Parts: sequence; C-alpha cells; structure tokens
Amino acid sequence: MSVSFFGCIALVPLFLALERVASKRAAFGVAYLTGLLFFISTLQWIHYVTWPGLVLLSAYLALYVGVFGIFYHWAKTFPLAIRLWLIPAGWVVLEYIRGTALTGFGWVSLGHMFSGRSGGMSTLAQVTGVAGFSFLIVFANVLCREAVDLVQQKSRPGRAFIAALGVVLLCLLAARIPVAVMPKKNINVAVIQGNISFKEFWNDASKPLVIDRQLELSRQALKQKPQLIVWPETAFPHFMWDHPALVDKVTAFARAHQVYLLIGAVTKEGEKYFNSAVLIGPDGNIVGTRNKRHLVLFGEYIPFRKELPFLADLVPIDDFTPGAEDAIFDVPGLGKFGVLVCFEDTIPELARRYTQEGAEFLVNITNDAWFEDSGQLKMHLDNAQFRAYENGRALVRATNTGRSCIIDPSAQGPLACVQDGVGRAQRVAGFAVASIGRETRQTFYTKYGDVFTGLCFLGILSFMLSLRMLLSILLWTIRLIPTWLYFLKVRVWAWLLYAFSRKPERQAIESLTVAYGDTMPLVEKKRI
Repeated sequence: MSVSFFGCIALVPLFLALERVASKRAAFGVAYLTGLLFFISTLQWIHYVTWPGLVLLSAYLALYVGVFGIFYHWAKTFPLAIRLWLIPAGWVVLEYIRGTALTGFGWVSLGHMFSGRSGGMSTLAQVTGVAGFSFLIVFANVLCREAVDLVQQKSRPGRAFIAALGVVLLCLLAARIPVAVMPKKNINVAVIQGNISFKEFWNDASKPLVIDRQLELSRQALKQKPQLIVWPETAFPHFMWDHPALVDKVTAFARAHQVYLLIGAVTKEGEKYFNSAVLIGPDGNIVGTRNKRHLVLFGEYIPFRKELPFLADLVPIDDFTPGAEDAIFDVPGLGKFGVLVCFEDTIPELARRYTQEGAEFLVNITNDAWFEDSGQLKMHLDNAQFRAYENGRALVRATNTGRSCIIDPSAQGPLACVQDGVGRAQRVAGFAVASIGRETRQTFYTKYGDVFTGLCFLGILSFMLSLRMLLSILLWTIRLIPTWLYFLKVRVWAWLLYAFSRKPERQAIESLTVAYGDTMPLVEKKRI
C-alpha cells in the first residue's frame, strides 16, 4: 500500500484519543506528545549535525500539533457536515504558520505524501499549493473516523458522510486525469551528482580531484548534447576566486564544448561571504551570479551574534551574507530561469516570486552530504517537487549526494534521475539528461499565492464569530425576558381595567403607574 493511503488513516488514532479526554489541557498534552514523537522520528537525520538541535526543534514543532489538539477538542462537538471542513481547515492554517513563523519550517507537511504523483494532482497544486493536499488528507481522516462508528454500529451513514465519500472518490478519479501539455520551446539540460564527501571537500590535496570528477561526469553527459549543465551547491571547493587555476580549468571546459555551466560555489566580496550559483557561458566568461537570500539558521548565520556572543561559541561559524536581490538569469537560447540554492526550494514564496518575475523554468542546487544516506534526501526532494507543481514550471535539481532529478509538472513523475545500475539514487555519482519545456503562463497559485489557506482561516474565523454572535444574541435575549414579562403584565392589567371600568387606556396605565411607581418599565413611560 502507498504512503498516501496510510496518510489517509494516520490521524484516526489521534482523533480517537482526543475524544476520550475531558479538558483542553489534556487534549493539548495528548496531541503534543504525539507531535513530539512524530517529529523526532521523521527528522532524526538532524542528529548527524546536532542532537540537541533535533530535540529542541522537535519540541518546538510539536507545539503546533498540541494547539491542533485543543482545536479538535472544540470542533469535535459539531455535526459531521461542519467537522469535515472545520478540522482540515484548522490543520492547514497551523501548517502554514509552522512554515512561515521564525524563518519557517515547512518540512514533512501532510501534503508532501503526494509528491511524485504529478499529472492530474499537479492541477490542484497549481490552485492551492501543498495546503490543498494537506486539507484532503485530514478530510479523509475525519471521514475514516466517522467510518469507525459505522463499523461499530454506533451511527448510520448520513447525507454528510455519503457526500464526503463522493468527494474523496472524485479526487481519486481526478488524480488519474492527464494534464493537457501545451506546446513549449524545449531545451536539453543535464544534472551532475558528484557524491563528494566533506572529507574530500575540505582536504586541500583533493581540490583538483573534486573538480576533475565533476568535469568527467559532465563530459559523459555531453554525449546527449545538453545546452546547460548544472553542478550542485558548493561544487567548487573552498572560495572560488581564491583558486584561479581551478576556475580556468572549469571555464576552459565550457569554452571548449560551447556549453553553459551553472556551478555552486562560495564566493567572497571584501569581508562578505556568499553561497552562490555562478553561470559560465560558452565563451568561458561569467554570465552572472545569484547569491542565496534565505540563509539557514545556525548553519549559515548566527542570530543576535552581538547581543548573545555565547552562541558563537556553541556554533563556531562565520556568517554568510544574504543576497541583496532576486536574480533571474536571462540567457539567449536558454531563456529565463531562477535558481533556488540549498533549502530555498522548501520556501514556496521564493519559487513563486521567480516565476512572477518571468522565470520559464527553475533550478535547484543543493548539498545534503551532511545527512549521510538518510531519509532527509527524499524529504528534500518532496519539497522541491511541489515548487514545480505549484508554478507549472520544470525543475532542474542537482545535488551532491542525491537525489538529483529533472522534473516536469505535467509528466507522471520525474523525467530523469541520477541512479546507479541497481536503482539507488543516494550516495552515488552520476548524471541525468532530459529535455524540458520553457513555460510562460502563470498558474493561479503563482498569481495569488496561498489564497486557499487564507480562505481556511477566514472560514474558521467567520464560523467562530457567528457562534459568538449567536451566543451574544441568546444571552441578550435572556437578560430581556424579565423586562418583557413585566411589560406583558402591565399590558394585561391595563386591558382588564379598560374592559371592566371603561376608562380610557391612558388613564388605566396612569393608574398602574401610580400603583407600581418607579418600577414601571421605561418603554411604557415613553409610550404614555
């Protein structure tokens, strides 16, 4: 069975546990513990860099699951027709906050279970982004939770259950509908995966060998006549401009074979360091440089270095400088493309911004050698693929140790991936070549962003406000009941006096006013 199938039932045990607790505090505790175990197990690859960081990050991320527990405790009392959209909407909003707050951490979103299943599924991503898939997964879990009661004969299938089941079936059918492919201007691209260890990278004697290995893989790729060859992040060892002989070797290769080379390198300008993507033209000259903008916390910079100097002792690194502006490469014959460096492919807004600025395809260069042969490499690819789906752009992804792929959002899976003879994609060296299309149209998501998430938030807010308003009206009505009863009592006495004494009604009410004194309702006095 597929991972996405298990995702559609994975939250049911949590739902059942939350329905057995009596207080919001207990609901938070159950959900927080669940989230803590989930994040520690799925992000265990962080221990290759830091064990304390793994625990602290997991403890922070689990807070969002804890808040969801409180939300579910509140939402579980509503009818199924309301729960079916209210609970998924709450999850989507919390995932969005997790992916944006404090520089954001959007990894292991539920929607990532559908990465690699493009075709019809990419159509939904072009409207809702990854949030739409997370919504559907939680929707299916709420439906499966209801099915548990049906199996145990605690309830009967109502209209809401049948309608929700129909929605799920329609989504499964839509996933199999192929996406119409528009005519495009195609270019051939190649990705190089050198599989270079950090021991080789930092060894001065290995610098020429690192360059030679990647040049040899590039020569092999030239047999399929690529117009652009992409090397991974930091493919050039140490500071690029400090080694002119190695730079000359790389530029000579581009000039000899009349090909564009995009390579990752650490560059330096004065006292500033940049994590850069450098484009070399067929004439051997530097076409342009794109510096990484979104730096990794404690990996590429230390926050509050001056205010909290002890942090520099805990993490002894020099700060990189973020790029000053987004740079779209506009190259004759290749077209316009934007480069996402390292973890920038996990930030939807950056890829969206490049596409808005005219990028016809996207490139991602990264180096995940820190995390060995772990699940991080696959999770990183899951993030990257959604940037292609959301913006309707091909994504050319070159990594050092895996997984390097060329992705077309309209195809059923990647066009090409670097693999060895037995199908391994991680910790292997190789190359992949494919033809990609240059797209100019913009998707709904590219134009308008996370509108779907905004609608989820507004839906929850309006529902909560409407409930509060109804409650306020009810309380206001209850407070007025004594006044209304008093008014009715006065009117009845006035009618009786009028009927039996034949006095005018005004005189009857005046008589009652004398009898009741100042206790007579103000509304009656005004009426007189």
